[in-house]
Amino acid sequence: HGVNVSSMGCTDIYEDFFMGSVHVKDVALAHILLYENTSATGRHLCVEAISHYGDFAAKVAELYPEYNLPRLPKDTQPGLLRSKNASKKLMDLGLQFIPMEQIIKESVESLKIKNFIS
Repeated sequence: HGVNVSSMGCTDIYEDFFMGSVHVKDVALAHILLYENTSATGRHLCVEAISHYGDFAAKVAELYPEYNLPRLPKDTQPGLLRSKNASKKLMDLGLQFIPMEQIIKESVESLKIKNFIS
């Protein structure tokens, strides 16, 4: 998906889009956890949650109302479900994921510090 960003903010409309979010710290911890756990086998999905892009944008809008965010329709794929335990294998090994709200806050603050957004 291309994003059209102007001085007025993003104007694109996102539909049929689900996403997984994860903090980079959790990705690093997952690697260490799996490396150190000899009983861990197979593939492991590493996401805090799977949600509709509208959920993500709504949370960003709630936390940062000063930014102009993309317009998002209601769910356009009602058959796809959100998941808070998509990474159950990692969670069963003890990984506690950083929540999406904290991921958003730390990401936005990092972008501000680097002067990518004001």
